[in-house]
Amino acid sequence: MWWVDVLIALYVLDCLLLIAAVLLQPGKADAAALFGGGGSQTAFGPRGAQHFLGWVTIVTAAIFMGLGLIFSFPNVFGPASVVREVKEPPPVERPAQTPPAPGK
Repeated sequence: MWWVDVLIALYVLDCLLLIAAVLLQPGKADAAALFGGGGSQTAFGPRGAQHFLGWVTIVTAAIFMGLGLIFSFPNVFGPASVVREVKEPPPVERPAQTPPAPGK
């Protein structure tokens, strides 16, 4: 089933993006803000980077949870139980036992 491999690859990529998005978010109070230098970061505007990273975190977390739910369904990775695939062992033939002689 090729689509399971695609879902697993998407899941791993999403995990890496979620980790990066969480780690790149700035903390509540930067060191500059503690000393009165809480100016804007001009790359994305005053709160643009925080808003973008927050949006990326929400989207990747939703994809992560959705794929985790899909993987929990039975029969996504094949049969629901490996016991169903086990075949019965062939019966063991035992040698015939001769009855004991009546005189002994």
